[in-house]
Amino acid sequence: MAETLDIAYLYARVCGAFSNMRLGDKAGELMQNSGGVVGLWRLLFDEEAPSIAEARLVFEAERRIIKRAIDNFVRLTKPFSDSSEFIRALISKYEISTIKSMLFRLRSGEPKPEATTYFSNIIGQALARWPRITDMFSDTPYSWLDSHWLDKIAMAENELDKQYYLELWKTALGLPRQKVGAIPELIRWEVIYQNIVWAIRMSRYYGLSKEDIADTLVYLPQEDTTSLALETFSYDLERIGSFDSWRLKKLLSNQTGMVLDVPALEIRVLEDLFFMVRRSLHLYPFSYTPIYCYFKLLDYETSLLLAVLESTRLSVTPEEKIKYVWIPGGGTA
Repeated sequence: MAETLDIAYLYARVCGAFSNMRLGDKAGELMQNSGGVVGLWRLLFDEEAPSIAEARLVFEAERRIIKRAIDNFVRLTKPFSDSSEFIRALISKYEISTIKSMLFRLRSGEPKPEATTYFSNIIGQALARWPRITDMFSDTPYSWLDSHWLDKIAMAENELDKQYYLELWKTALGLPRQKVGAIPELIRWEVIYQNIVWAIRMSRYYGLSKEDIADTLVYLPQEDTTSLALETFSYDLERIGSFDSWRLKKLLSNQTGMVLDVPALEIRVLEDLFFMVRRSLHLYPFSYTPIYCYFKLLDYETSLLLAVLESTRLSVTPEEKIKYVWIPGGGTA
């Protein structure tokens, strides 16, 4: 009985937290900020910005945005011990993002960063053993990383992404059957959509073939997560009308030209995944689905805030921000 009440409380808390996120109109208000990074700091954290160089201020703002999201997520999900491995797998997204940044610094010969936007024991070890990449990640899930990956960073990033989704999938399937809800289906669709975006980007920007791409897609055991991505090679990216028979033609509903606009496709993918998450939150309230939904909603908010911060740093006008930064829908859950 106590466990049932905890899960019901989780659902109610996630709904309440969603209504307070900086999405929709609240995000639009941030877009209108004309006070630069200092003004945005005040809006984000409800306090005056510290008197430090702008570059450092941007870094500290990034760190606080990410830390606040993770702290909120961990605080809300702490009572559910039998989902701890799944929760760690979700959060490892930020660890992997930090590792990607480290790889770029190592390749360019830059010194060890004084701090990172996300910190874990693995990140701490990597910093302590910098720049010996094999030692940095020894005895960790990333021990396969060595110096030869620095010559093919894009492939290293791809392998890290595949590792993330495979671990997330494994831990999701390890959740108690009566509590798993829509989580596997949501992960499956996220992987399908990420494969589609990856395939089209690699084809458009690098001219890679279907055969080149196939091995770089994310395959989930006993699930078809690749056919919709590979199917895109049957169409002409320079002629949007050629996609008329594509099974996911709905993802092209915001295209305005004759040639496929990849950034517009990415925005449409994010929109569709967002509404899947928002809908599933209500369809499976008495399961662990709200845990996954809460993480994704926080992830959307975090990505948006980081994009607003970066565009503010670059002095992008409010009109340009609204045009190029995707804003998830806000309001009540």
